[in-house]
Order: sequence, then structure tokens, then C-alpha cells
Amino acid sequence: LAQEVRYPIANTAHCECRREGQGTCGGPLNASSEMNPYGPYSMYKTSYGSAELPDTRRDSISRLVISTAQLALLMLAPWALFATLSWALMSRQVYLYSWIRVFVICIFTGLVLVLLVAAATSRSRWLRKGGRIGEADPRYLRAYAWWAGLAGLCFLAFVAGCIVGTIIADSYMKKFYQITSLDAYDNVNPARSLGKEMLDAGRVIFTKGSRLDFNHSFAHQNGSTFCVVPIIAASDQPLPATFDFWAAGKDCCTNLGENFHCGAADSKAGSARGGLRLLSAEDEYNYRQAVRFSEIAYHMESVHPLFFEWTANPIRDIGIRREAAFGLYFATNVVFLLGIFILVVIGYVCFPRMAKI
Repeated sequence: LAQEVRYPIANTAHCECRREGQGTCGGPLNASSEMNPYGPYSMYKTSYGSAELPDTRRDSISRLVISTAQLALLMLAPWALFATLSWALMSRQVYLYSWIRVFVICIFTGLVLVLLVAAATSRSRWLRKGGRIGEADPRYLRAYAWWAGLAGLCFLAFVAGCIVGTIIADSYMKKFYQITSLDAYDNVNPARSLGKEMLDAGRVIFTKGSRLDFNHSFAHQNGSTFCVVPIIAASDQPLPATFDFWAAGKDCCTNLGENFHCGAADSKAGSARGGLRLLSAEDEYNYRQAVRFSEIAYHMESVHPLFFEWTANPIRDIGIRREAAFGLYFATNVVFLLGIFILVVIGYVCFPRMAKI
């Protein structure tokens, strides 16, 4: 208090000296003026009244922006990993080149490992600063919790992305890629065409009036019931010399092949005359066994049997598979993003230190 009274007096004397021409105002005139930390040559700015307060409102806004960005990244980063990985695993490139699948999985595995290392590093830093809630600086605890949450959610996204991408690829896109990589044939007459001429067929539309010959259907038992029935031309056409085109399916007939209802076999007569090639090597072996038994039972010949899923519109049906795959992909993305949002909200509410950021 004594200094606060003395400083204005020294300054007054200093200004009086200036009026008397004894020096330049601002020059050191005596010891008290030299000791004045708020003098004209001092590094401190002279101020009277209350001290300046920090801009708490600006700091609160900054913290809110940073916290919101962290929470958004905590949700969007795992979702982006899930969406990208599942999309990559169901892509045509992965189907054509198996090494790309391994490369993609290795890349995402490395990314998850980097996040796990970052979480472990932030935990070590928190432990060095105290390691218990209430003793260490909350900033270190917040960093550890955020990195740990991000690493855990990304690991969950990695596992879920591998599962979803593999399921969609095997159940939908593999069949689509197989069929579309083969040729499409139109107006094929089963009475005159041979199987060896169409070994690269993926989608076939037979001539008008083509039908299934239910009188020569047969089945083979091997865990499942593998049903086959020959495809023949219209009733005004002769029977083929070799029965090379067969409609086939699993568990859609009796043990001896009666009551064949695979695919569009039950559709109105003449409405279905197309086929989607069945390319499973294991299933084809069992279908061939059924054809062999049919040859013996009905005294018929099949040199190069080709097996098809009987359908009314093979082009539309193969497109439906792709649409179903995309629908499942987008649905799983929405569900996963919603699940991540719920987990982040639960973690934010249940973790007291994060709630005080």
C-alpha cells in the first residue's frame, strides 16, 4: 500500500521537474523513480483498477469445439474403417485376385495396431503422472481414455468389417461375379445345341416353348438332396440326342426326384425359359451323380451336362443379387454407425472425467 501511494508522488515530482526545465519528462530523476516498476521505462504497463481476467467464455468455446471434434472422430473413424474394409472385401478386385484380400487385411491390421500403440503410450504417460483418478492431471486421463476408446472401437470395426464383407462376398457377390464373367446366350434350342458348345455359358435364355421334362427327373442323396431334370425344347420339337441341359437345385424334390420345384419350376407353363449357371464344384459333382443315375434309369445319354437354376429372367435375377448385396451393405453400415453412437454416448456419460472436459 505504501508503494502504491509513493508511485504517484514520484511521478508528480518527475512532471514538476519537467515543467521547471530540469530534464526530459520520463528520465530517471531520483531513486524512487528508478524503483518504480510502472515507470515510463519499465517493462510493466501502468494500470489502475481491477486486474484483467482471462476470457473464460472463449476458453469454454474452444474446449467445446475440441471436445465435439474428438467425439465426432471417435464415431466416424471406426465407421469409416468398417465401411471401407467391408466394401473392399466384397469388391470385384478381391474376387479376381486373392492377394489383394491379404494386402487389404494387412493394411487395416497395421492401422489398428498403430492405434493400440498410441493408446498404450497415452496410458504410460498417465501412469507416470500419477495413474489414479483425482491425482493425475485430467488432461492425461482424458487423452488415455480417448485413445483407448478409439483403438477399441476401431478394433471392433475391423472384426465386424471382415465378417460382414466376407458374408456379403460369399453369399451374394461371388455368384454375381461368376455369372457376369461368363457369356450370355439367347434363343438356345436345347434340341439342337450341345453342352460342349456352351461351356462358357453363364446366362442362357432358351427358345420359346422350352420346358422341363419332369418325366425324367432324378435325385442323388449326399447330405442334401440334389435334384435334376432335363431341359427340352417345345412339344413340336424332337427330343435331343444328348441331354446336356439340366435344371438343378438342392432339397427341392423327393428322394427319387419327383415333385421337382426348384427355382421357377412351379411357374406358369411357358413363363420361365431361362437359366443361371450353377458353378459350385462340389454341387456339380453331386448333380453329375444324379444325371448318371438318370441315364441308367431312363436309358438316356448326357455327354457334357450343364446345370442351371431355372428362372424366368436370368438377367434380372442376377441383378437382384447385386441389389441385395448393396442393400445389406448399407443396412449394416447404418446399424454399425448407430451402435458406435450408442457406445460413445454411454462412455461419455459413464466416464466422469470425460464429462468434465
